[in-house]
Amino acid sequence: MQKIMWFFGGLLIGLTVLSISKASVPPPGAAIEERLSEIRVPKAGKIDFDASIQELSKQESRFKEKLPSFAETSRLEGPMKRIAKEKYKR
Repeated sequence: MQKIMWFFGGLLIGLTVLSISKASVPPPGAAIEERLSEIRVPKAGKIDFDASIQELSKQESRFKEKLPSFAETSRLEGPMKRIAKEKYKR
């Protein structure tokens, strides 16, 4: 009985390993086998990082917002200052 269990256990493991190894190999004609020299992409234009950074810097001011600060709240002012004075311990 134990030999039959070992046989079916080995058979199950063998089939699992076979299916995993078969799935990891791409089929013939898959995109991974294509030659990269065949891919042609037209140039969209000249890339200018400096102009892009300047444009983003101009737009950045529109998205700044004033976030609420709890340090000015009188009820929380004392605990916030006490926490800020504590040194970071490693």
